[in-house]
Amino acid sequence: MIQRYKEQNLARAKYVAVVLCACMCLNSLYAARPMVTDDARVVDPHSCQLETWGVFSRQSNEYWAISGCNFFYGLEVSLGANFSDTRSADEGGTNQGREWGGRGFVGGVKKVFKDLESDGYSFGVAVGNVYNFKRSSHANDQYLYIPISFALLDNTLLIHSNIGYKLDNAIKSLGQGGSTHIYNIGLGGEYQITQRMWILAESFYERLDVPQYQAGLRIWLVQDRIQLDSTYGNAFQGGRSFISIGLRLLSPQLF
Repeated sequence: MIQRYKEQNLARAKYVAVVLCACMCLNSLYAARPMVTDDARVVDPHSCQLETWGVFSRQSNEYWAISGCNFFYGLEVSLGANFSDTRSADEGGTNQGREWGGRGFVGGVKKVFKDLESDGYSFGVAVGNVYNFKRSSHANDQYLYIPISFALLDNTLLIHSNIGYKLDNAIKSLGQGGSTHIYNIGLGGEYQITQRMWILAESFYERLDVPQYQAGLRIWLVQDRIQLDSTYGNAFQGGRSFISIGLRLLSPQLF
């Protein structure tokens, strides 16, 4: 019996390793918190969440805070904001400092059509808009993506994929022509190693950028209420390393 149990655990570990390696090695991948690839789930009915995270690199820092609530029709409605700073230097490359960069207001809606944990898979659609305060005109960037998720190994292994599109008006706002049509794709995985801890890994790609990856840990500080995430990421070609840390707060049912 013991030998059989060990063999089952070994087979399970090999399966997880293969899947997570696939997630890390794909060069085409999509957009979350702090993971980029979103899952095909929404917050529990009549409940809310607050997701906050930061992404830090040598070139810039990003700070995000987004709230989401599911009050009616299974729709997760999200509102939030982000801002960033960039590192500046003089002509000799010294005296580096931080200058405030982008600032935006984010609003979106996500709907899923299956329950991931009970059905074993789920898919949905998300749409939204990012309003960029620094632009005097063409300040809105619209986005749409389709999240697809699978639950395997008694819901201890979750696979997420995204296919997305963004209408980026940055070029138009600079007077350099029309809107930029950007597609993005992503693949990510989560594996539960203890009741409170998960391993995360993903790879993602957005048009006009380079393929990137990140991996890290997700820990429940308070089970099903307070969650901490931390990751390390880079471009596959190197030179774009970053770290991220995020805190997620989930409410009980409010009514």
